[in-house]
Amino acid sequence: MPLTPGSSLGPYEIVSPLGAGGMGEVHRARDSRLGRDVAIKALPDAFARDPDRLARFEREAKLLASLSHANIAGIHGLEEHDGQRYLILEFVDGMTLSDRLRRGALPMDEAIDVASQVALALEAAHDAGIIHRDLKPGNIMLTGSGQVKVLDFGLAKSAGPGGSSPDANLSASPTMTYAATEAGTILGTAAYMSPEQARGRAVDRRTDIWSYGCVLYECLAGRPLHTGETVSDLVAQILKSEPDWSALPDTTPSAVRRVLERCLRKDARDRLRDIGDARLELKEREPDAIAPASKPAGAGVVGLVSAVVLASAITGLAVSSLQRPAPTSATQELSVMLPHGTRLAANGSNHFMALSPSGRAIAFVARSEDGLQVHVRRLDRREEISIPGTQDARDLFFSPDGEWVAYFDTQNLLKVSVHGGAPIALSPGTQDRGGVWLDDGTIVFSPDATQPLARLPKGGGPAQSLTQLDSTRQERTHRWPDALDGGPWVVFTVGLKSSPGDYDGSDIDAVSVRTGERRNLLRGARRAMWAAPGHLVFDRKGTLFAVRIDPRNPKVVDEPVPVVEAVGGEASSGASFMSLARDGTLAWVPSDAFGIEREVGWFDRSGAWSPTPIRPGDYRDLAISPDGSSALVGVGPGGGALDIWLADLASGGMRRLTYSGRTNNVAWLPDGSGFIHAHADSLGHGFLEERRLHSGRGARTLLEVSQSTTLGDVSRDGSRVLFADWGSASGRMYFATLGENPRSEQIATDAGPNMYELAANFSPDGRWLVYISNRTGREEVFVRSLDGTRGPWQVSTQGGGGARWGRGGSELFFVERELLKSVMVREQSGDLVFSQPVALFEPPGSPTDITFRDYSYDHRHDRFLFTRPPTGTEERREVAVSVGWGARIDEMIRARKSR
Repeated sequence: MPLTPGSSLGPYEIVSPLGAGGMGEVHRARDSRLGRDVAIKALPDAFARDPDRLARFEREAKLLASLSHANIAGIHGLEEHDGQRYLILEFVDGMTLSDRLRRGALPMDEAIDVASQVALALEAAHDAGIIHRDLKPGNIMLTGSGQVKVLDFGLAKSAGPGGSSPDANLSASPTMTYAATEAGTILGTAAYMSPEQARGRAVDRRTDIWSYGCVLYECLAGRPLHTGETVSDLVAQILKSEPDWSALPDTTPSAVRRVLERCLRKDARDRLRDIGDARLELKEREPDAIAPASKPAGAGVVGLVSAVVLASAITGLAVSSLQRPAPTSATQELSVMLPHGTRLAANGSNHFMALSPSGRAIAFVARSEDGLQVHVRRLDRREEISIPGTQDARDLFFSPDGEWVAYFDTQNLLKVSVHGGAPIALSPGTQDRGGVWLDDGTIVFSPDATQPLARLPKGGGPAQSLTQLDSTRQERTHRWPDALDGGPWVVFTVGLKSSPGDYDGSDIDAVSVRTGERRNLLRGARRAMWAAPGHLVFDRKGTLFAVRIDPRNPKVVDEPVPVVEAVGGEASSGASFMSLARDGTLAWVPSDAFGIEREVGWFDRSGAWSPTPIRPGDYRDLAISPDGSSALVGVGPGGGALDIWLADLASGGMRRLTYSGRTNNVAWLPDGSGFIHAHADSLGHGFLEERRLHSGRGARTLLEVSQSTTLGDVSRDGSRVLFADWGSASGRMYFATLGENPRSEQIATDAGPNMYELAANFSPDGRWLVYISNRTGREEVFVRSLDGTRGPWQVSTQGGGGARWGRGGSELFFVERELLKSVMVREQSGDLVFSQPVALFEPPGSPTDITFRDYSYDHRHDRFLFTRPPTGTEERREVAVSVGWGARIDEMIRARKSR
């Protein structure tokens, strides 16, 4: 039976083809029973009629089933349908090492990490008496979490006595077949075959060790060990030619060279005998020869490679699919890597890095054991400064002379010297969205997520309005400003009420700081930046586009052309993780460092993690059902752009409940029969809607509300719903009384102008509200009575969000400084008394957004349902840098248009 998209094989629905080889086609499929993706491998008809190949196919299933290892792609089953055999394999989402190597050599640390994980996989297989025999970059997958998976044991064999096999005369290969003699057959992809394979002789585990050496060599050199136009050419090189050791980077540690030399000896008797020895050698390798004897202060925190290394390293650029022209001699492709244990502090709503105007330094926010700090690193030498006192920093930008870094914390816009020292507050700013420092000393910034741009004069003083929100265009925010050639024109993102959580549909405007004149330049973009000498570069769905523009008279006169793909960012806020210097240097974080998939599982109070069977996905919102058996899950980028699914917590099965992609958040009805969600239509009209899980009547509109509405909670008796203005500088809380004639009423407050209150939850007895407000100058957790006669009481003190009631209303949970905390609550003389907060644990990759809803408390078992990035992906460690990139934009545009 042919496998085509949409067809079914038992419970498996075919989604798309993944590839084909000599041993069969592979398709991606959906397992409807367990709600997971799998890979289905089927034999071609000609092979299916061959008993030997069928036997070999079944042997592959048994071999894979005998291996259970984190670095080996596993097997779920063996199926037969209409006389054909199919392997049901683990689906590994990511890119092959072969695809990654098309972008160039791997950085040293990354190459060694990949090689170490491959060695672990081979070690497990060899210990089980299994030889792979077809190890190559195409059979090695790199997942978004940094995990390595070895695929396709289709050539594998069980080792007989002495390491040889009773079936050495196999007659087919998944990758190629080349009959050498009557007595033997060459198996394996030619470029990675060992000399004994090339001669058609019996092989043992040392043939995998040769292939392993070939893979490690290619990771470091950026090219295969042997090349040739024909199999005969390759075989001749394998048998006669010695490796070109000069192709390895000068920084290759001696231990790594020693591993390669011992893996690539032509006589198997002289070769490394155990792959575990190679792994241990790599683990205990010496430091790079160019490492300085002593480092400047802070250099050990973020060990970015020196310019000597960067000048020759072409790594991590994530633009291969655009086939951009080869760099000219005036360009350098660099990869700035943070060491293990240190990660970029990437809150999805904000930026965390900036290039200096000269392109000689990069500032970024990183987290290590020493906490969160701003770091400034020179790219032309090993000099780094870690700047104390810069906790909570975000949205960095440089002064025109490169001597100051401006940034925001939870309360203010500040600046700090690149040489260190105490930060200086410049202006209030809470939910900021970027800033830029013009050549004349003016700072233009977005002080709040729902406000227009402000300008701070060079001489200081209060900030002044620069732009005004245009109600006729349904504008809700101006953000992410950047200066065209230093000013006076500033480009910025215009967020619209019709797409509050999807900035890929935003406008890009320009405003003159001198005259206030505004011009619309583009539609459908997240963020735009000036690229010298004459281009505007903007992000649209993770792809950078470029278009020519006159910085003194800004207008777009040509069609934008894509120039870089796979740039990290966040559609729900418009954040794009890129920075451009005045000299044309581009820095960006590849999007594969920000995989959108998150796991769903349980944390206990100690922070111990237990996974659920729910497959990873783009999850942003969780709500456990009243009976604890299921959860409502928001799927999508967030910020009003979600769909709601029902997840079975026992089986992992998922059922889609909404299809508009325009839901903000959700709350269960008390009896678990359905839910209420905040929803917006395509015209920007907002509604509260009720949906029943087992009713075919669809959604029922309860109330028309503001388009920008965040839903809080439903009372225990189901009579009232809490909601609030979302994204408003003076947002207020409301409750809607449900029934035949629903109505809404604002909750009384003493909050002043430019103070907002949102994300409210009822206490179990319905008398108290926990909510978030910025009344202190930054977002904190507060509690008050529903009728407004008691409170408010401030619970958090260092910036808080994600507040939830515990069992019986005697406990509160909230997120503060990326820690989940608990505080006990008791009533005394009509008021509430709170204990000192106690930190429970740090959820990996937890955001600091005040409306954080990516967890739910299970009061039955005293545990927390959380989403988290797959293990390892929270350690975002790479920034790609292209020096002189701006000078090549015209060249890239011409190349793109010539296709």
